[in-house]
Amino acid sequence: MTDHSSPSTLPTATRRNFRLSVLNGTIMMGAMSSVASPDLVMTAFAAYLTSNPLILGLIAPMQPATWSLPQLWMVNYMQRARRVLPIYRWTIVVRQIMWGVLIVVTLLSTDSTVLLAAVMAFTLVAGLASGVAGLPFIEVIGKVIPPRQRALVFGWRIALGSIVAVLGSQVVLFFTGPGSRFDFPTSYGLLFIVAAAMQFFGALAFVFIKEPDADPAIRHTRPSLGALRDIWRTDGNYRCYARGRTLFMLSSMAGGLVLIYGNQVLGVRLEMAGVYLLVGSILSPVFSVWAGRLSLRIGNRLPVAAGVLVQAISWALLLIASPLGIRDRAAEYYLILVYSITAIQKGLVFSNLMALGLNVTPEDEHALYIGALNTWIGIVALCTTLSGVIVEVISFQALFTLTTVLGVLGAWQFWAVQETTLEDT
Repeated sequence: MTDHSSPSTLPTATRRNFRLSVLNGTIMMGAMSSVASPDLVMTAFAAYLTSNPLILGLIAPMQPATWSLPQLWMVNYMQRARRVLPIYRWTIVVRQIMWGVLIVVTLLSTDSTVLLAAVMAFTLVAGLASGVAGLPFIEVIGKVIPPRQRALVFGWRIALGSIVAVLGSQVVLFFTGPGSRFDFPTSYGLLFIVAAAMQFFGALAFVFIKEPDADPAIRHTRPSLGALRDIWRTDGNYRCYARGRTLFMLSSMAGGLVLIYGNQVLGVRLEMAGVYLLVGSILSPVFSVWAGRLSLRIGNRLPVAAGVLVQAISWALLLIASPLGIRDRAAEYYLILVYSITAIQKGLVFSNLMALGLNVTPEDEHALYIGALNTWIGIVALCTTLSGVIVEVISFQALFTLTTVLGVLGAWQFWAVQETTLEDT
């Protein structure tokens, strides 16, 4: 395989796969950053139904947890399969069924218990379906995109997805923002129709990628505790990357409670969710493309480390908001700053995080190395649901202190990673 520095110089088939991968991400990331955002839309929806931080703290962490947990169990099947895209196709069906259920319940019921049960069931089942699709998605990207181009793919996915999210945030404001003419919960039911359509067409784009057959001559390492223990003991880069992702996940546990903190402590209106989506959607494309292009010169390690550190700064800003007496209208403007910094973090980290993982693991063993780590990250993500417990038992300030420290430690671990697979092959 010959690696290249620009998508325009890639072979025709690779260019096509590059564009389909970007199109998939453009729509899917646009939806997840706006009309289907776990941190803002889903959490805000649930906040109309309950004020319990233990429940509200579950919604955002469940998305990465359910995405990650099933992946190790997929490795053995994927190692035997010629192609893995058929798995991805079936998950589209499951996710669309769950969207349908959520939409029907939201449009037909006004019972808060039924509505809350529906959104929690959707988060769990649709999330697990996405998790089953996650490792086949990563495997296909590893097959069809050359190593140097991977961060650029993820960068363009996030950048263009953020542009779509700008439009999506307008949809969120139209249906649920201040002055909306739609009553709750109908407003969210209509919004979920848009989210379901976007995710369907985004997933459909990925199905048209031309996936090459796996090489039947490759002898894969079978997943087992012994094999994983040997990998952990002998691969220092993998250890640093795994520690970095673990700490990053733990440091992200406050994400779903930022708006709740703003509402319950600082007096921020829940209707501001669409405004914060818009701010992040405008800023994220710039940093995503820049981070993807930067990776062509310096690799993926430094942008990821910088992004995790930036996230720690955003938690520190929240930590000092209440002592500074920032409340009400001033707090609404202050959270614009926080969500702006979060957009920078997302651009730096998510343009490079998965590409970094692909580049520090053996080309023939992506499924095992990344699948095992992702399942571990799913377990860690379940632990992040304790964010609501920390808030309930101690305080929001304790949560933001903890996540700030964890973010700094995570940045340090990513800094220690040594990328060794960026040379042209």
